[in-house]
Amino acid sequence: MAVLLVISLPFSESLKLICLFLLLFILLIQLHRREVTIHLSIAHYGFIALLLSALISSAFAAHPAKSIKGVRDVLYYTIPFFIACSITGEKSIRAILWGLYASTTAAALFGIFQSLQIHRALEIHALGNSNYTAMYFIIVIASMIGTIIFSDRDSGISKAAISVSASIVLVAAVMTAMRTSFLALFLFVAVLAFKNWRLKSVKVFSLVLLLLVTASVYSYKPMFLKLFMTQSLVSRSYIWQHALTLFLEHPATGIGLNHFQYTFPVTYTPEAGASYFDAHNIYLQIASQVGLPGLFALFLIIFGFMAVYRKIRTESGFQKGIQYSALGGFLVTFVGGIFDTTLHHEHAIVFTLLAGFMFGLYPGKGQSRGNP
Repeated sequence: MAVLLVISLPFSESLKLICLFLLLFILLIQLHRREVTIHLSIAHYGFIALLLSALISSAFAAHPAKSIKGVRDVLYYTIPFFIACSITGEKSIRAILWGLYASTTAAALFGIFQSLQIHRALEIHALGNSNYTAMYFIIVIASMIGTIIFSDRDSGISKAAISVSASIVLVAAVMTAMRTSFLALFLFVAVLAFKNWRLKSVKVFSLVLLLLVTASVYSYKPMFLKLFMTQSLVSRSYIWQHALTLFLEHPATGIGLNHFQYTFPVTYTPEAGASYFDAHNIYLQIASQVGLPGLFALFLIIFGFMAVYRKIRTESGFQKGIQYSALGGFLVTFVGGIFDTTLHHEHAIVFTLLAGFMFGLYPGKGQSRGNP
């Protein structure tokens, strides 16, 4: 069922929801039967707190029903985290990862073809706009890199196939013409290289990745030209100021999910009258819409993840690959989140799924046993 979930992410919203709630139902049955045990960590409490604070914020929102729709999004990426924590079998995790890689590659190929046909930036409808599509692709690429370099459960042929898939997805990510996720990818590669520079495979892979990104960006003019534009940062400063003002006006509960809106003044020539419905910053987005409780919950997730990431001691190359897969998702979400609103839609589900796998490997709090 988890394999079907990851396959459905870039293609079908309805199938995704069916898989999510069936997996939740199975997990609840296993918990009732004591077939699995989930030991709550700081990050677990963070996700629970974020869900509860979003519910409380909705009660005080101008339009509670509208805010509740946003709470569903929080629920959708919280469920996979708890489910993934209970999946500890390597065979099961590998099957899920292969399903993720295959579906993402298929979606990337379709997106490349469609983008070339209509002469527009690449986006996958089921993944959201180009920004969200890029986030999803980069998280999956980071997971692929972890598998290629570290996994001792995949053959050379398997790793070659994943390398080809990663190249296709990377080209598709460039064709979204979105830069923020690539900052997270470069930071991911920098951490990977710094901590594993003695490995020849890391040196070779880092060089190949740099060359491939450079060639792709140079060949795709919309992305190449965008590299030198700074106007978006200026525009973001207006949006960020508005989000900060909303937070200061409603620090306790925020304004409610799905309530953020900023319209540029008519005097702002580049985007006069344009309206935006997110703060383009995950921290200001949570602060303005959910208030201090939501911001506190967000930092619980961040510190909880970092605590487990630093303490975990992997026993195999496969486990180390999982650890770096989770790191990639974390960096896209919380470093890329400085410039974009992350932690929603399908890219958030992929992050929490990979993070859950890592927590399931941790021999302490956060570890679970069983395979729903």
